[in-house]
Amino acid sequence: MAVILIRSMIAAANADGHIDENERARIMSKLNRSGMSGEEKSFIVKELDTPQPIDTILQGVTSSKMAEMVYTVSLMAIELDEEIEFDYLRKLGRKLSLDGAAISRIHEQLDMPPL
Repeated sequence: MAVILIRSMIAAANADGHIDENERARIMSKLNRSGMSGEEKSFIVKELDTPQPIDTILQGVTSSKMAEMVYTVSLMAIELDEEIEFDYLRKLGRKLSLDGAAISRIHEQLDMPPL
């Protein structure tokens, strides 16, 4: 499950077609707090350089709880400063079959603007 969440964060950061240094730093900061090994950090750097398509990642989502986790980490990784990123999250929510109430709750919990 950890790989799916990491890949989800990276895919979200790549929603506008590139992962900038702020997004990269935000992802690494969140993951570094988990006490990763050097091997795990190398894996993440590789993933940052070659983001997976979200449809491929979502094939591994097997429950509604996991769907909410994927959406949450995606929202945490993204900087909502462009409409393309809002569009990405709307599409992600639909693909994960999350209802509006769940999405609103996640945005509120993370103190992020609503869709």
